[in-house]
Amino acid sequence: MLSVQPDTKPKGCAGCNRKIKDRYLLKALDKYWHEDCLKCACCDCRLGEVGSTLYTKANLILCRRDYLR
Repeated sequence: MLSVQPDTKPKGCAGCNRKIKDRYLLKALDKYWHEDCLKCACCDCRLGEVGSTLYTKANLILCRRDYLR
């Protein structure tokens, strides 16, 4: 499940390891992400824009379309 939360303290992005300075944090799989870093492993679409559901298969984060393939 993807959630957007107000930033209470700076956190490191799970995708790039840089500090997240955005007003809101994306939290997925108990990790925090920049909006640009949380992407589908197959098609590279930005998952924060697609919806609030993430899919995982073989340790990959996927959009719904690629998960169902």
